[in-house]
Amino acid sequence: MDNFELNQKTRIIIAITYLLILIALLSIITTNFKDFLFNSTSDSKIIFFTGAFLLILGNYLVEPYFTKPSDSIVNSLAVIIALLGVNNKSLLYAYHFLLYYAIFILFASILTILLKDSKIGKALYYIIELAGKSKVIFSLVYLSSVYSYYGNKENLVEFVMLIGFWFLMLYVKIIEKIVQRVKIIKSLFGKGDSGIEGQLIGCDNPNLYTFEVVNPKLDFKYGDIVSLKIRNDFYAIGIVIHSKDMLSKSWIETYLLEDHNGFIELKNNNKNLKNNSIFQNSQVVRKLDFTSLETDIQQRIINSNLYKNINNFIGYVSTGSDINTINFTILRDEFKLSEGIIVETCIHNNATLFQVINGVTHRENLELHDKHGYLIGIARKLGIYNTQNNELEASKWVPNMYEPVFAMVHDIENDTELDEISKSSIGRLPNSKYKIPIKDINSIVTHNTAILGILGIGKSCLAFELISKVIFKDIKVIIIDITNQYGNIDTGLPTYVDKDLIKYSINEVNKSSLRESKNNKGNSSTFSEWGNESIYKKILDDEIKAFFEDEINPKKVFILNPDWHPVTKAASKFSITECVDLTVAEKTRIISERLFIYLMSKGETTDARAWLVYEEAHSLVPEWNSVANEGDKTATNGTSKVILQGRKYGLGCLLITQRTANISKSILNQCNTIFALRVFDDTGKSFLENYIGKDYSETLPTLEERHAIAIGKGLRLKQPVILNLNDKKYFDINKDK
Repeated sequence: MDNFELNQKTRIIIAITYLLILIALLSIITTNFKDFLFNSTSDSKIIFFTGAFLLILGNYLVEPYFTKPSDSIVNSLAVIIALLGVNNKSLLYAYHFLLYYAIFILFASILTILLKDSKIGKALYYIIELAGKSKVIFSLVYLSSVYSYYGNKENLVEFVMLIGFWFLMLYVKIIEKIVQRVKIIKSLFGKGDSGIEGQLIGCDNPNLYTFEVVNPKLDFKYGDIVSLKIRNDFYAIGIVIHSKDMLSKSWIETYLLEDHNGFIELKNNNKNLKNNSIFQNSQVVRKLDFTSLETDIQQRIINSNLYKNINNFIGYVSTGSDINTINFTILRDEFKLSEGIIVETCIHNNATLFQVINGVTHRENLELHDKHGYLIGIARKLGIYNTQNNELEASKWVPNMYEPVFAMVHDIENDTELDEISKSSIGRLPNSKYKIPIKDINSIVTHNTAILGILGIGKSCLAFELISKVIFKDIKVIIIDITNQYGNIDTGLPTYVDKDLIKYSINEVNKSSLRESKNNKGNSSTFSEWGNESIYKKILDDEIKAFFEDEINPKKVFILNPDWHPVTKAASKFSITECVDLTVAEKTRIISERLFIYLMSKGETTDARAWLVYEEAHSLVPEWNSVANEGDKTATNGTSKVILQGRKYGLGCLLITQRTANISKSILNQCNTIFALRVFDDTGKSFLENYIGKDYSETLPTLEERHAIAIGKGLRLKQPVILNLNDKKYFDINKDK
C-alpha cells in the first residue's frame, strides 16, 4: 500500500508506530537513551533526529504525496543545522558531501521558486522533487551516521538492526501492510468488504449494471473507469454513464466496455484489485486508475467504441423502438438536443444514423419517495451514411436494447468548409458534416419538384440555388414570376446566376404588339377574332424558339411575368361585344402549352431539357375550389396535362407556394422531390403527411430558419430528412465585386 492510499489519521498512527520502534531500538542499543538523546557531546544522536523527526515525520506527515520546493528548503535547512551541530566532523562519514548536497538543494529550491515560470525553473523543479525528498536527503544522513557510529565489528548487531529498521520502513512498509491486514480482518466482522466503493444492485442487460455507492465520501463522475466483480472469477471493466441521486444514497449506471474480443476484464491477481481475497463476495465495484492499468488493458479500453466516443454519448436505446424509429433514454443534455439533430447507434455492428423528431418526459420510482425524472428522445431512421458517395444507404432491422446512442454534432464555423459544402450539396444534416447533394438533376426536373413553406422563410433562395445548379447541366429554365423578385439585380436570381445568362422578358417589339392588339374586335359570333390570344401564342412560339436556339447570344434562364402581358379574349362565346383580360392562370396555361409543343417537336428523350418554374404557384395553378372563375379551372387542367405528359419530352416543373391548400393537387401530386419548409396550416400538414409521415409533419411548425424537410428521387432519399439548407451568402456571385 502506497502513501497516497492512506488517510491522514492512518498516516499519523503509522508515523507514531515507527517512532516508537526507533525509540525502542535506540533504548536497546544505548544503555542510557536519555543521556544519548540529551548529551550535547554525543554526535550519534543525529541518528535519532534524522531518522525520527525528519525521515519518519517528513515521509508520512509533511510530504506524503509529493515534494514542493518549500519542503525541500525545510529539509535541506534541517540537514545543514544538524550537520553544523556535529562536534567531531571527521568521524561522520561523507560529512562534507552531505553538507554540500544540502546546500545545493537549498539554493536550487530557492531558484526554483524565483524562476518558476522559466525553463530553468521547471528543470530545477524536477531535480529537487526527487533529490530534495525527505526519504532521500534524510536517508543519506541516516545511513551515513549509522555507518559512522555503528559500522565496526563490535557493533555489528546494532548496525544490522538500524539498517534493517530503515529498510523495513521505506521499502517493505511492514507497518502499512499490518494495518491493511487488520482492516481486512475487521471487515469480515463488519458490514461489508474492505475497500468496497460500490455494491451492484441491478442488471438491466449483460452490458448495463447499476450499483449503489457504499463509500459516501467517494465521488463517481461521468466517464470514470470502474471494476465490477460480477462473479467470483470475473472482474469486468465498465465506465460510469449516469448517476441517480436520492435523499440518502446514490445509484450509478455503468456500461461494460468491450472490443472485438468481447468484454474487457481484470484477472484475479491484478494489482488494481485492492484487498482481493477469498472472503469477498461478488457484486463489488471499485474505481480504477486508468494510468495504473496494464498497457494491454489500457489499449483494449481505448479501442472500445463507447470509450472512444464517450464525449458524444447521450444515452441508450430503450423500449418501444421499431424498424423505423428508436426511443432512447437521454442521460446527458450537453448537446441541447432539438428536432433535426442527428444521432448514431449500431445495427448489426453498422453505424446507423437517426434523426431526432420528438421527445417526451418520463418519471420512475426509485425507493420510498425518491423519484427520477428523465427524457426519452424519439428518432427516425435515416440509414448508413456512405462518406464516399455522400449518400444514405438502407440499414435493415432494429438496434439492440440498451445499444449506446451518440450525438453526431459537428458545429461548423469555418466559412471555407461551409462554402465547399454549398458547392457540392443542397444542404447538410443539422449540426453535422453529412452533406446531402442533388444526386439526380434529371429527376429534379423531369419528375418535378415542389418547395412549400410560409411567406418569408427562404423558398425563393432555395429556388435560386436549385436553378443555379440545374442550368449548368445544359437545361433551360423558364420562370413564370408574378412577384418580379427573380429579375431583381440586387436580391434576385442575378445574385446566383450571371445576369448575362438571363433573358428577363419578351422583347419590346412583341410587348408593343400585344399592347396594340389587345382591343382587337371582330365578328360578334366569331370568338377567335376577338382579342390577341392567338398573337400571344405566336409571340411565345418565337420567343421560346429564340431562347432555345440562339447561338450568338445564348441564355440559360427566361423570366416571364404574365401580369406584364396584355392578353385578351372574347368576353363570351356568342353575341360578343367586348374583350376581357386573361387571368394569370390562363396565361400560365398558354406559356406551358407553347413550351410543351416546342419540346414535343424535338422528339422524345430521357434527358431533361426544360424546367418550368411556377413562383406563387397557388395563383398560377390554383386548386379547383380556389378559382375565381371557370376559366381558371380549365386553365389549371390544361397546365396539369402539360406536366403529366411533359416528362417524355424532357419537361418538368418546380412549384413554389406558401398556400398548399390552394394549389392544384393534380400537379402537386406529380412532384417526386419535396422541400417542405415551415408550415402552419392544417391542409398543408395533412397533404405533406402522405409524403413525409405524421412524425415529420408534426415538426413542420417548429422548423428553424433555413431548415427544410426533404425527400425524393432527385436527392435519392427514400425517407424524409430535416436539412440545414445552405446559406445564400455562399452563392452571391457579386459579393467580391
